[in-house]
Formats: sequence, structure tokens, C-alpha cells
Amino acid sequence: MTGTVVRGVFGKGSKSEREAVWLEADGRRLVLRRKAGPSFADDALDKYVGKRVKCDGFVVGYTLLAERIETLR
Repeated sequence: MTGTVVRGVFGKGSKSEREAVWLEADGRRLVLRRKAGPSFADDALDKYVGKRVKCDGFVVGYTLLAERIETLR
């Protein structure tokens, strides 16, 4: 999946509202997680914020569990 990584408030107005990193791709907004990373506050994702990336992984609900993240030019 290819898209842009964004950081902000996710799920605004819901019980699960929180600061998160997500991937905006194909008109969807998916919370971005590394498969081997923590569920919340994964500092390793900070380097991708604002960048266009390609992710390999799988979608579970509204979360993209990324096995590989590659920055695109």
C-alpha cells in the first residue's frame, strides 16, 4: 500500500480518540503500526511522518500492520 504518513488525533470525538500515526492511502486512513513494534507511541515511525511511503503488510480493521516500510521519492 502506498500513501502519506501523518501524525495527529485519530478517532476524534470517539472513546478511542488518541494521538496516532496513520497512512493516508487510496482515500482511506489506516493507523500505522510496525508488526514488530509497540501498539502505541512507536517512536520508530516518526521518521516517516510527512513522507510518501510504500508499506508491505496487512490490514486488520482500521490498522495497517506493516512488515516493511520504504520511503519513496
